[in-house]
Amino acid sequence: MSRTLKCLRDFKAADSGAIAPLFGLMMMAMLILVGVSIDGARGTRISLVASNALDAAALAAAKTLRLNNPTDEELTALVQDYFNSNFVESNAAAVLNDLVVVVDRTINSVSLVAKVKVPTTITALLGSDYMDVNLNASAVYDVKDVEVSMMLDVSGSMSGTKLADLKLAAKDLVDIMLPLDTPHENRVAIAPFSTSVNAGSLAATVSYDGRRSRAGTTSVTERAGAEAFTDASPTTNLLKKETTSCPTSAVLPLTNNIEDLHDAIDAMNAGGLTAGHLGISWAWYLLSPEWSSVLPGDSAPTAYDNPEVRKVAILMTDGMFNTYYEGDNGNSVAQARALCDNMKAEGVTVFTVGFQVPAEVVPTLQYCATSPKHWYPAEDGVQLRKTFKEIANRLNGLRLSS
Repeated sequence: MSRTLKCLRDFKAADSGAIAPLFGLMMMAMLILVGVSIDGARGTRISLVASNALDAAALAAAKTLRLNNPTDEELTALVQDYFNSNFVESNAAAVLNDLVVVVDRTINSVSLVAKVKVPTTITALLGSDYMDVNLNASAVYDVKDVEVSMMLDVSGSMSGTKLADLKLAAKDLVDIMLPLDTPHENRVAIAPFSTSVNAGSLAATVSYDGRRSRAGTTSVTERAGAEAFTDASPTTNLLKKETTSCPTSAVLPLTNNIEDLHDAIDAMNAGGLTAGHLGISWAWYLLSPEWSSVLPGDSAPTAYDNPEVRKVAILMTDGMFNTYYEGDNGNSVAQARALCDNMKAEGVTVFTVGFQVPAEVVPTLQYCATSPKHWYPAEDGVQLRKTFKEIANRLNGLRLSS
């Protein structure tokens, strides 16, 4: 401490005239560096907000282009309003310097290019009053109809708040996929699963009693043999009933009846173990044209090669795949991966959603997803609902294209 005080006294007493100017230059350089850092961080934050605002404007414009066929001038005004409401009003200091709207009516796409000028603070001392932020966004409204099945985990670990969150998220997807104000032929199916799958009225047609089941149960398990991991019609290879434990809510084949879908979701209760491969198989069966002969008339899936229809499976779970019945098929994880491989080979797009899943489950969900962008982790109910809404908007044809 005494040495430090002596140095400070010597510095104060120095009269050579060299230290003070040097110290001043050092302080100025430090202030400029701090200012550049502050302006850079501010520019990054504003850039992110502006990018999100431009994405929102592109999505709104693409949807309006498809549904209302506005003029170029009307579309440009719409983009400007959306961008301003999401960005300019909350970033009054920033200036939208340029906004270019490019429309392609043949594919219902809108491309936006914007330049935002962000005023600087200390950096302005160097002669740079603004930083330029260049942004672009593109969105398209794809008009294909969608057949989507939801595998929903209703095992015991989903009880309480988690199941309530799942019901809200599933209903959000239904409401977005089946809009009342837009012409469409979208259909949604539901495949709840736990220890087994409740095939409901289909059970008698698609399965037979197993060694451990009770006659008349609707609890359906996997089939063995060469067709174990395919969507072959149950008329050629029946499924088994190896347990009497199954969800209270039965599978619901493809439908566009919102009330029926909501009722099926509301009827779900949590209980039992997690036979994830069974949920995956039924998510596939409900989309498969091979099952058309056993599914009720209006719920019969279209052909795989129908160019006007997109087939999608959403696989949602919160836990380990820990239950299976046919040992020769492999465990639940091995069966799940084999089913995902074959389902994707038929052209079905697979989204996977892990709701507070253990780390050990993630590799399987990532493996089953069509691409890394089709895998969604959700850590709470808010994120789960956001995920289902985002997937629904993607499926409904409204998506960012870059």
